Formats: sequence, structure tokens, C-alpha cells
Amino acid sequence: MREKEDGAREKVLAAAKAEFMEKGFADASMRTIAERAGFTTGMLYSRFADKEEIFRELVDDAAQELYRYFLNVQDAFAAYPPEAQRSQMHAYVAAKVRHMADIVYDHFDEYKLILFRSNGSEYERFLDRMIDVETRHTFRYIEVLRSLGMHVPAIRKDFAHMLASAMFNGMFEVVMHDLSKEDAVVYLTQLQEFFNAGWDKLFGL
Repeated sequence: MREKEDGAREKVLAAAKAEFMEKGFADASMRTIAERAGFTTGMLYSRFADKEEIFRELVDDAAQELYRYFLNVQDAFAAYPPEAQRSQMHAYVAAKVRHMADIVYDHFDEYKLILFRSNGSEYERFLDRMIDVETRHTFRYIEVLRSLGMHVPAIRKDFAHMLASAMFNGMFEVVMHDLSKEDAVVYLTQLQEFFNAGWDKLFGL
């Protein structure tokens, strides 16, 4: 009996994934998911309260893994001594971005759903949350540089937010365009070098 229930759940999740991929969360319907899975709508509602619950089942583990890793990366770097932050920033970020790529490519379809098919769901601001964290830590890093006696010109918060948005949206273009992991690593390395140079110029380094 348990095998039968597990098999039904797998069919529902596979059907839902196809529906969300095709139509996005907002336009997907429980009725169509049930039809794709070969079940009645009543049977579907007996297992899932709504399409939000199904979407969460598909993507939440992947979403939490990347977001927690990103927060840990920021907190760990903030714990470095100021001089180490200054000297190791670029190398540190490069290594962590590479590991973020590993996480994304381990759950590629889930991130496609989160990033490009989640409008109307609780995950539609997933990337915005990361951008907000990045913006806050940018200003924390500016204060570290100033504590080392460096003159960092004033930078507007909205401008820093726009740059963080450009960087993160650029990073996840690898998912939008279905790049191979090998090509993605090259692309992300070049993107990071571009932003490193730009920030160094803004910081007066």
C-alpha cells in the first residue's frame, strides 16, 4: 500500500513540475496537474492543500540549501579580521561562487522553477532576498575598508542595490540559458572579474 501511495505522489510531483515549467506557478492549475498525473482533482486535494504546497514540495529543499549557504558565506567572511577581508575578498568570493554553482547544478530544474516560474508563489522574491543581503554586506565591507584608513567615496544605497541586482541576475542567466556546468563556470568567473574591477574602482582601490 505504501508503495502505491509513494508512486502516486511521484506521479503528482512529476506532473506538477511539468505544469509549472510550462505555465509558471501563477497560471498552473490543480485540475490540469491532476489530469497530467492521471488522477481526479479530488484525489489530488486529498494529498495537497493547494498548488502552493505542491510547488513548495518541489523547490523548498533547494531554495533553503542555497540561501543558508549564502548567509553562512556572508557571516563567515564578516568574522575575518579587517586586513584579511581586504586581502582575501576576491579569492574568497570566487571560491564561494563556484560552490554556489555546484549547488545550483545539483538542483538545476528546481532553480529554474524558483527563479523563472515562481511568480505568484512564496518564492517569487527568492532572488530579491539574496540581493538585499548582498547590499547590506556591501556597506558592512565599506566600513571595514574605512576602518583600515582607506577613503571610500560615498555610495548610494539604491545604486549598490542596483549593482547587486545586476550581478545576481547575471549569475543566474546560466540557468535561464541552460548552460552546461563547464560553460557556466567560465561565465561566472568572467562575470566576477568584471564586478571585482568595477567595485575596486568605486572603492578607490
